[in-house]
Amino acid sequence: MCTVPGRQGLPAVYLQRINQYNALLLSKRTVKIAFIVYEFPKLSESFVVSQITGLLDSGHDVRIFADRNPQEPQINADVLKYHLIGRTCYIRPISENKTIRRLKTLLLLGLNLLKGPVKLSKVLKILLTRPEGFSYNLLYYAFAFLRKDFDIIHCHFGPAGNIGSFLKQAGCQTRVITTFHGYDVTKYVKEHGPDVYKRLFGNGDLFTYNSEATRERILALGCPSERMVKLPMGINTDRIAFAERKVSGDEQINILSVGRLIEMKGREYAIKAVAKIIGKFPNVRYNIVGDGPLRESLEKLINDLGSAHAISLLGWVGSDKLDSLYKSSHIFLHPSVKAGDGNMEGQGVVLLEAMAYGLPFVATNHGAFCETVGAGFSDMLVPERDVDALAERLEYLITNRQTWPGLGKNGRAHVRQHYDIKLLNQKLAQIYHDLINH
Repeated sequence: MCTVPGRQGLPAVYLQRINQYNALLLSKRTVKIAFIVYEFPKLSESFVVSQITGLLDSGHDVRIFADRNPQEPQINADVLKYHLIGRTCYIRPISENKTIRRLKTLLLLGLNLLKGPVKLSKVLKILLTRPEGFSYNLLYYAFAFLRKDFDIIHCHFGPAGNIGSFLKQAGCQTRVITTFHGYDVTKYVKEHGPDVYKRLFGNGDLFTYNSEATRERILALGCPSERMVKLPMGINTDRIAFAERKVSGDEQINILSVGRLIEMKGREYAIKAVAKIIGKFPNVRYNIVGDGPLRESLEKLINDLGSAHAISLLGWVGSDKLDSLYKSSHIFLHPSVKAGDGNMEGQGVVLLEAMAYGLPFVATNHGAFCETVGAGFSDMLVPERDVDALAERLEYLITNRQTWPGLGKNGRAHVRQHYDIKLLNQKLAQIYHDLINH
């Protein structure tokens, strides 16, 4: 029987069983995790909620730290179900009054000086010598973290990673993981310069990326490749009811878009494309879910095109209403573009949701969309800002309805194979355990 040197001559089969048993014990250990995000809860960042709830379901202890609550009109149902607001610490001072903020800061300084003078002295030294200048926001994060004990600080988006990097430098005995998405390696870098993550790349423990496009961008910024792991954002396909799409005769055909009303989402091109085809297909209706700074200009565009009878801006809707819209729609439209400020999407998680529902889609060849949807759907991606190409693909789907069931089944299978949140959360938990034990 084969033996392994250096392990007291244990047979390999026994050693394998020991390792499997140790791995089982390790997988059952509760990990204490702090998530850092800028805003929480945010409807457009449901992937953060999916990670958190998956970890809670696995028995881990998760706390959330955010600058502020965006106070959106709708809230993710899981935020309520899992009482996530009760697990969240908001860092920004409630009052905008400078005098009150200063008094609060002095009070917190006094309390922390009494409880941990050495740690506080280190924090103040770092903040007072920062090239960027003193940061009250980082000081408040230090107040929140220095008397707490976490195995992992998981930061979503690069700017949050900079906060995690500071906390580690300030004395938090923890591992720091930063997940990069999209705007943090495009718009944010354009605004703050290519060295914005230099310290983070120096002392961060691990960096996850959602696509090869994001990987290339953070590599170019100086991220150490040996500390990078691919971990796409996923969705819970068990909660999404698949249905084949079909219509008869002149039955109404519903097109759906979901997301913020900002330049990057390309809503104006979608509206123009739909307006271009409704003369030929008067049974088409286009529903746009989401809100944002462009709502007024998009409403004007719809009216100017004479398309108000067919195109509706619905604003944000609740989870049940959104589920109903997905189920009653036939085509998903997602024409994202690179914005003038450099902002770009990363993975395009909303496309995965549409595919999981069984919806055929038309989208742009933007960011990592080609990787997200897979090679089998590349012909449904068109160039950015190309109204004619969007209209042509929509017309193709409308006139070739027999393709809908096959597109829907293949899309659902692709999502379940590559982006199921349960499998991805298992990988994330293993990443945590590997970091803690190495």
